[in-house]
Amino acid sequence: MYDTILVPVDGSDNAMRAVEEAADLAKSFDATLQIVSVASDQRYVQYGVTLGQDVMESFRERAEEILDDAREIAEKKGAKVETHFVVGVPKIQIAKELPEKYDASLIVIGKSGVNGISRAILGSTTAYVVRHSTVNVMVVDYKKQ
Repeated sequence: MYDTILVPVDGSDNAMRAVEEAADLAKSFDATLQIVSVASDQRYVQYGVTLGQDVMESFRERAEEILDDAREIAEKKGAKVETHFVVGVPKIQIAKELPEKYDASLIVIGKSGVNGISRAILGSTTAYVVRHSTVNVMVVDYKKQ
């Protein structure tokens, strides 16, 4: 049913729970997980200072840590995994660009991520992906027990 499953991660509990769910599906369907961390390519202006390439490098370093953690979770469940750091507008990359690039037939995404302030101002990436995705979407909600 699924050959390739796209899983965007940002280090949040919901994202890592999505990796677990996607890994279970991938194992069941003998699918490959394409786990991605997307850094915005938009420049940020805060307190009168424009943040640029140095910030992007720190995004990349943090993304690599998150991707390594996600890979470990998925591989422990026996899933085939590839990881990618991507630069672009996250919601557009996840909903439209990356499913096509990796030939994904399903996106498994956390209900909400790490940046609540940004979500309140800009709108939820997950909500955008659900509304605009070119493939099926499974939303995972992590609840602490």
